[in-house]
Amino acid sequence: MDNPILFYEPFESNGFLSNFYPVDIEVSGVVWPTSEHYYQAQKFPCSIIQQEILNAKTPDIAFSLSRKYEKHARPDWYDIRVSVMESIVKAKFIQNPCLAHRLVNTGRIELKEHSHKDDFWGDGGHGKGKNILGRILMDVRETLQQTKPYNLVSFIDACKLPTQWGEFQMNAFIEHATQKEHLALVYGDISKVKAPLIRLHSECLTGDALFSARCDCGFQLSKALKNISEEGAGVLLYLRQEGRGIGLSNKVRAYHLQDDGADTVQANEQLGFAADMRNYEFCQGILGYLGIDQVRLMTNNPRKVKAMQRANINVVERVPLQEGNNPHNRNYLQTKASKLGHMFDSTFIK
Repeated sequence: MDNPILFYEPFESNGFLSNFYPVDIEVSGVVWPTSEHYYQAQKFPCSIIQQEILNAKTPDIAFSLSRKYEKHARPDWYDIRVSVMESIVKAKFIQNPCLAHRLVNTGRIELKEHSHKDDFWGDGGHGKGKNILGRILMDVRETLQQTKPYNLVSFIDACKLPTQWGEFQMNAFIEHATQKEHLALVYGDISKVKAPLIRLHSECLTGDALFSARCDCGFQLSKALKNISEEGAGVLLYLRQEGRGIGLSNKVRAYHLQDDGADTVQANEQLGFAADMRNYEFCQGILGYLGIDQVRLMTNNPRKVKAMQRANINVVERVPLQEGNNPHNRNYLQTKASKLGHMFDSTFIK
């Protein structure tokens, strides 16, 4: 059995679970700087006291003000305080998807506010307190775990990935529906970019690793990473959807059919597959975990643009990625344009 996840101070490990963690929460048109500000203000029917707590520079000051005005608290406060806490904690995570993904990613491990000062909201420091805040967080987590996009993927871990284009952070995710592993290569500080440059790159072992000239995949992968590094910040999602979703062995079979004269679409269909079997819905979970809800998307594929829009990701710009035209893939590129609707300049596939 896993040890409980303990939290208390807002800037320590798992501090995002704390009511003192700084994140805006809007309630009835009023923006509160922390859930602690909101909770403490609700003790008082007096709007002047509420406003003073709202304007408190820190949650510690908000807490102190509630103690200062204790005698002015509403008489039914102890009857409603848990429901008030439930409402603001739920709002905190619903309104801040990045935090919601982090909460969901704690799995089923027990959450405990490790406070030696409080054995009602916390565990009392000795582990035997009521831990009401921890229980509320676990209830919110359970709800989110059954809700898209939070139930689409799980974050596994992250590490540094030095490349010829600079150092990326490599983030690993598991897609729940298929148990496939996917990567998000993050360059720079994407939190400072309103709509970061991104690429959805489906795995292509032959093109990415074996330098095949039969497709444009490896060329696009290199150019996308270069573009992201030159941009200063961005993300490449490396998606385990080999062969437009048919898998590596079937891709070899499709190549054999292409050797005999079929084009890339005909080969898939002769094997009993659709022209493109890929699914991008789970990308909403990965991008949400990274705090991204709008992007500049590097692609020539209109299906990717539509897939992002269906996943509630706003594509503010499509950035063409035309690379790798050569004698071995010219027919392949022309088929992608004529049968799959890929958007190439006429001079590129001439």
